[in-house]
Amino acid sequence: MITKKQQELDVKKWNDSEKAGYDTCGTYNYCSNCDKTLENPCDKAVKASKATEKKTTAKKTTKK
Repeated sequence: MITKKQQELDVKKWNDSEKAGYDTCGTYNYCSNCDKTLENPCDKAVKASKATEKKTTAKKTTKK
């Protein structure tokens, strides 16, 4: 089942691709965490990116 977030990201990718004149899939910051073999890959990639961001931020703030 497609998640609401995946649907939103699919629409954004479609609109961005139309404007750019090429497929923008794979060009977003979160795409480095993408596994296209999974269901809702963009949604999962965004969540993974946010989790990585939080870990990185936490490590930076704890180091002094």
